[in-house]
Amino acid sequence: MNIKRLLLSSVLVLALGCVCLWPVSHARAGGGGAGGGGPVPVPAVVQNGFNAWAKNRNASWAFDVWKMGGLMEQDKKPVTLSRYFFQMDQILGNYQTYEVVDTKRIGQNSAVLYVSVNFAHAVMFGRFMVYRTDKDWVVQNMDFSARPEAIMPWLAFEGESYTQ
Repeated sequence: MNIKRLLLSSVLVLALGCVCLWPVSHARAGGGGAGGGGPVPVPAVVQNGFNAWAKNRNASWAFDVWKMGGLMEQDKKPVTLSRYFFQMDQILGNYQTYEVVDTKRIGQNSAVLYVSVNFAHAVMFGRFMVYRTDKDWVVQNMDFSARPEAIMPWLAFEGESYTQ
């Protein structure tokens, strides 16, 4: 009888352990993206842009950093985004921090980095398409929105209502 009780309790403990650890292993598996190779560390160019924003209290400094060396260097989009954040400064408040929401590796040399950008009064969401050149990572494209589902489309399909 004691052997049956010991066997049953061992099976229950093992099952409980598997149920508790499954969400953790599932969450870790999602960060690598389609290209494999594990999650992408935050490229220095993205970090440096946010550091410049925090230091100078002006979004234009960040966009100047982010556009260097990549496709956006001659593009007008960084200037437009800089003006947008300048106009939104009164509503959003000062830039405070950023957080990485997710990274999706597309290939060996490309990835998409999803971030939340925290301000004094609100949060914005951003998406950076980054590419690794021979020297370092560069920003190939970037987008921002106050609506997370506009930047991270999978959020639009995670339930039937706002309460789910």
